[in-house]
Amino acid sequence: MLKIGEFLFKFRDYTPIPFVIVMIVFASTDKTVLLIGTLLILLGETIRIVGVSHIGGVSRTKTFSTGQKLITSGPFSHVRNPLYLGNFCLSVGFIIMSNVNIYFTVLFVLFFFLQYIPIIKWEENNLKTIFGGEFIEYKKKVPRWIPSIRSKIKKKEKIKGDFKKAFLSEKNTFIAAIILYIAILGRSGLLDFIPLPSF
Repeated sequence: MLKIGEFLFKFRDYTPIPFVIVMIVFASTDKTVLLIGTLLILLGETIRIVGVSHIGGVSRTKTFSTGQKLITSGPFSHVRNPLYLGNFCLSVGFIIMSNVNIYFTVLFVLFFFLQYIPIIKWEENNLKTIFGGEFIEYKKKVPRWIPSIRSKIKKKEKIKGDFKKAFLSEKNTFIAAIILYIAILGRSGLLDFIPLPSF
């Protein structure tokens, strides 16, 4: 399981590509799913920005790395994997927006968890090796997927999130999301009102 998690971690940016292709090819969005999908996309990206503002650029690496301290501030005091939770909301938002069909949506949700469960097990094994008892206590208090309303870390070092760096770190995610958003709208015929130059 740990070896699978390590492998999936390295290629996590590329595994959703088949789903992206299907979304674009078969997109048939309408006003209702567009609204729901857009709200989920914005929620997912907001969660990611807040998470990255606390954890820093380490979130973009292809190999496991961490700072000198276990991050337990901000969103990490409510849920252990805020970035992956953000990924889930962001991805499901696009899946819903594309409006392919319910089976495609269910298939993606299954794929998402089949991919990220091994990744998280591998990451948490590394964190346990590096931080030992500190991480074990953190793991006991903070839920993995469903955020707690109140912070589960009572005595924590207050780290002020660096949102400027977070936005810069998320630049590629922004660009990819905007391109996919426009592609789905275009494929669904919702951009036909925009006059395009003829060649």
